Amino acid sequence: MTELFALALIRAQIAAAAAVLLVVMLRPSARQLFGPRRAYGLWLIVPAAAAAAFFPSLAETMELGAPSRPLGVWAGKLILLWLAGCVLATAVLMVREHLFRRRVERGQAGPAVMGALWPRVVLPSDFTARFDARERELITLHERTHIHRGDPIANLFIAGVGVLGWCNPMIALASRLVRVDQELACDATVVALRSDIRADYAKALMKAQMGGAVSPLACGWATHPLILRVSLLNRGEPSLARDIAGFLTTTFLAVAAMALVWSIAPRGPRPTDLGAQMAAQLDPYSGAITWVRVER
Repeated sequence: MTELFALALIRAQIAAAAAVLLVVMLRPSARQLFGPRRAYGLWLIVPAAAAAAFFPSLAETMELGAPSRPLGVWAGKLILLWLAGCVLATAVLMVREHLFRRRVERGQAGPAVMGALWPRVVLPSDFTARFDARERELITLHERTHIHRGDPIANLFIAGVGVLGWCNPMIALASRLVRVDQELACDATVVALRSDIRADYAKALMKAQMGGAVSPLACGWATHPLILRVSLLNRGEPSLARDIAGFLTTTFLAVAAMALVWSIAPRGPRPTDLGAQMAAQLDPYSGAITWVRVER
């Protein structure tokens, strides 16, 4: 079981990295053709591709190709190292969340939405002084749209993927880019609801600032790049046909990614190899496990 999980873990990291590269290449075109909301949905390809790595591959199901060699004692060490990294990444996440909440209490954070299960809008102490009534209305509408879209829950999922893929630099890149696409999608949703607010919305964006520690779980109003966000406000809403085409394209790509990972994943070691290896590691006299790798 340890051997199989370690192999699946390696495959999942490779599949996730390849999926991130695919999304990075496709997101500008998807944003142009289908709008920011469908471009944001492309990121579902990454967890879909990674999840497929934990299913028996086509080669394993059909018994095609030569079986790979067992990892032996390295399988357990690899899993322990990965678990230790997950614990450390979770600790870093909790510290960042704690620092952000302290800044919220001092009125130094926001505008933003914090809290995944019970989200609420948080505002800085100078909110009234920095923004006029119209801008305050639009910022509040933006943050409440985050809540209605379920973005706080999405951020919790994104943070979880970041923890599980702490060793994967492409997951770190994806964690940054997906938050940008999330803000672009929220902007597009707000502008679609009220198309007469583009100029005031852009002005409020350019006046916003958010420095210091920012929680990975929060939806921040001033997420960069602001210039890109402002430029996209002038684009029209995609037609219904394009929106449907974007949804179907995203769904197809996610399913295709899973099928591709399943079909090209190499065959794992034979169960008989694993059984023989475990028998060889068992001392026949004392009954103790020596954990000596068997070379074949």
